[in-house]
Amino acid sequence: KKDSESAPQTTVADELKENLEAVENFKGSRDEKLVILYCKQLGINYKNLSEEEFRWFIRILKKSKKMGTPISQRKKR
Repeated sequence: KKDSESAPQTTVADELKENLEAVENFKGSRDEKLVILYCKQLGINYKNLSEEEFRWFIRILKKSKKMGTPISQRKKR
């Protein structure tokens, strides 16, 4: 029975967790993994992206302050 009060079969959190696990197992660069994650979340088939579309995706993601170079969490001595 579908109604507005029924809980969805798969929650957004479950979907994100599945996508994160899939990306974690992907062998590729950090940028590639992020593009794949966003594609999965948006319902875009990553394999259908042209090389140019992939480069544009990276350029757009780089505009985010959160996309900076990962900083080592180790303390400097």
